[in-house]
Amino acid sequence: MSIKVLIDQLASDASWRSLYEARKALRTPLSRPDSLSLARFLMGKGPGARADFPARSVRVGVASDTSLDNLGEPIALRLLERGMFGVQYHAPFAQLALEVRNPQSGLLLHQPDVVLLAPLTGLWQRIEATTSSFVTQIVEEAWANVPALRQHFGGLILLLNLVPNESRPHGILDSRADLGRADFARAVNLQLSQRCRETGEAFLLDADMLAHHSGAPWPGLHKSFFMASRPLPDELAQKIAVDVAAFCAARKGFARKCLVVDLDNTLWGGVVGEEGVAGLKIDGGFPGNLYTALQREVQSLHERGVTLAINSKNNEADVWEVFERRPEMVLKRTDFSASRINWQDKASNLRELAAQLNLGLDAFVMLDDNPVERAWIEEALPEVEVCPAGDPLEMLRWLITSRRFETLAITKEDALRAKSYAAAEERSRLAAQAGNMEDYLAGLGTQVEVGCNTREQIARVAQLTQKTNQFNLTTRRYTESEIQDRVQDPSWRVFWCSSKDRFTDEGVIGAALVEMKGPDWRIDTFLMSCRVLGRGVEKAFLGAICSQAAGEGAASMTGEYIRSSKNAQTEDFFEKCGFTARDRTADHSFWQAALPAATELKPPWIVLHTKPAVS
Repeated sequence: MSIKVLIDQLASDASWRSLYEARKALRTPLSRPDSLSLARFLMGKGPGARADFPARSVRVGVASDTSLDNLGEPIALRLLERGMFGVQYHAPFAQLALEVRNPQSGLLLHQPDVVLLAPLTGLWQRIEATTSSFVTQIVEEAWANVPALRQHFGGLILLLNLVPNESRPHGILDSRADLGRADFARAVNLQLSQRCRETGEAFLLDADMLAHHSGAPWPGLHKSFFMASRPLPDELAQKIAVDVAAFCAARKGFARKCLVVDLDNTLWGGVVGEEGVAGLKIDGGFPGNLYTALQREVQSLHERGVTLAINSKNNEADVWEVFERRPEMVLKRTDFSASRINWQDKASNLRELAAQLNLGLDAFVMLDDNPVERAWIEEALPEVEVCPAGDPLEMLRWLITSRRFETLAITKEDALRAKSYAAAEERSRLAAQAGNMEDYLAGLGTQVEVGCNTREQIARVAQLTQKTNQFNLTTRRYTESEIQDRVQDPSWRVFWCSSKDRFTDEGVIGAALVEMKGPDWRIDTFLMSCRVLGRGVEKAFLGAICSQAAGEGAASMTGEYIRSSKNAQTEDFFEKCGFTARDRTADHSFWQAALPAATELKPPWIVLHTKPAVS
């Protein structure tokens, strides 16, 4: 497909089909004219005509102590690769300090979701000494831009660290100096990393590390620096754009959630039906060690909260025998939340897995060594992202560098997720034995706890707003900093909800942000993990919120619904809870209920525990 045809399709076809075609085109290096044409379309007004543009757009601001104008094109392309359209603002040359401090600056008027700050790209041109005191001075000057921006901006701040360059005034004796250039850069970057970690005000974007993987032969002495005052070589700009897109995907709810794996020649070397269990290559020397390394990376993703599933053409008994008889297997049967091991086509299997796990197909990534299977899945299910590699080493490289599963926080609920899916199987068996639905729900022994303004839950509440799509009434996304601001604001309440039953502890699975507007409280955000839907937890949560509002003197509660591509199931939620439509269109509605009438929403089979608001 030519770039012109692709651009026409992106402009007219608001579906995953056009986005898949774009993803396919971006897998191979584009010619310079094609890359420029596509980027210009993406950075212009073309994507704005798409029906899905509001849901897929992300506003990005870039401010530097020099110029990062060669970041615009790769950011646009990498966002497209993730199913997003970037609306970018690049601050004027060397205007970072002014842009972050002036509330009327172009950067802040742009109202970005994500801001990339690069205060050190011109450091090597103005540096005179590499002393310990100068490290502290540089770090203080660079970091000062973060709290200055935070005074006017609640979104995501990315801080680009220092990229070492080729200059070594002491030559091969640089490491013998009290603080050579390389050690100076390491000291600056370490302190910046510590600031980000300790304050939580910004995320470090590690350009130093990316420079080593960019393939740029000259990180400092490249022609574009001398010709156009661009401190970053284009190769490094490409790598930085991948990470910017990953942060944007995490911020806007576009990160993938489930990794589905084939087995033969994917998790292990060989075909179990031919070589037998003992003949499979796992661990040991090459190539078995490659499959073990791949399994370790998959396990690492699982520990960060990624759901795992199997989709394999095989005899099921043979597969589970491998897990039982080969102790070299890093991954265990219990690590997988679902499986389809049969001779059915894999696209149909993926549809079934999506239904079982209650996830959209756009939450899935598929690993498969067979190019025919990969092509069929992509053709049938363009929402699913298929790893383009069939070789285990290339699969491993793609998993490590593609940033498809990134999240802005890792919480204890991420570790509980696999147990939750296992518990769902137990609940299904209980439902089959129960005489009716009420007996089944009563037999679960569900307990719900509701808390408010708890600092320990800020990270989890922010994560829920970023990742929850289906039972999310407004789909507003918030960072930890924004949640922190609302916890501290006396006119807001930040509620959270946890759930457990006889089978498992789900952890915190619901969140609500409520603004107190005199006698009327307004629900800005109300969401719930799909793992607990159908058991009345969402009604118990709303009832607890209404009870607290009534206890604090509120006369009414107003809820809001904003239609998205995935939250249609929540459209009548407030109506089912006794709220009355106050203002309603096809895509946006407000609902109101008098208090205390709306407080009696808890189903009888749920035991509710409420914790008082933390002031």
